Amino acid sequence: MKHGEIIAIKDLRLDGGTQPRATIDFEAVFDYMDAMADGAKFPPVVVFYDGASYWLADGFHRVKAAEQAGGDEIECDLHQGTQQDAQWYSFSANKTNGLRRTNDDKHRAVIAALGHPNGAQLSNRQIATHVGVDEGTVRNWREKLTAEIPQSPKRKGRDGRTIKVTNIGKTASQLFPAAAPDSVQPAEPTDATCAAAPSQSTEGVGANAAEGMANDWCQRVWSASSEIAECPVSAKDLAAAMRRSNSNQLRKQLEKTRDVIAAVLAEAGLD
Repeated sequence: MKHGEIIAIKDLRLDGGTQPRATIDFEAVFDYMDAMADGAKFPPVVVFYDGASYWLADGFHRVKAAEQAGGDEIECDLHQGTQQDAQWYSFSANKTNGLRRTNDDKHRAVIAALGHPNGAQLSNRQIATHVGVDEGTVRNWREKLTAEIPQSPKRKGRDGRTIKVTNIGKTASQLFPAAAPDSVQPAEPTDATCAAAPSQSTEGVGANAAEGMANDWCQRVWSASSEIAECPVSAKDLAAAMRRSNSNQLRKQLEKTRDVIAAVLAEAGLD
């Protein structure tokens, strides 16, 4: 880690799923702005660098305050790591210091941690310790989201050993069922299917496979659109940030997304 690195605010990526808070507290942002104007020294924000992008993992309110105050740069603690590393770090941010988290903030962090690759093999207690909540909160959310989060057949126990959990609670008849008759067909994918999969065309695949892919992408679109709909930043601020980025790639991606959504709405008769 490099302590005290100075990075241009415009180079920070704030769109990587590293903000576990439910909303931005603009009252806190204004307080930070006033304190900065009075010369107050704030801790460096936490950033992960993957060789191409600087992923902000902790310090969204400080960055917003510095930007609103007209600042172009901010002091960072710079870690080498991926976007996923930044996400995992962010789930534990502010659990003991910084702006007090709301219950919604905690729940958002728990849900994100349960769906993260690092959390797939961890016990409820280990995730609770990382996020900074009680074990019961994680257990309750895991039960609610069982059909929506990636489940690993193995999980690390409290002693650090990896155990296989797929057979826990099953009876002998469930573990060793009689051979199924040839007439029984595998269950087709349902709307609850949500395992992340790379984008691919349905051309040339069977009907069941195509339907499964469509269900998968329906869930992914639902997740992405839900996150966008809950964006805590105003349309004006978001548009201003996009203009500052001056990214042709972002513009093309937004246009492509718009076209896809428009086509889906038209097919569904919702346009």
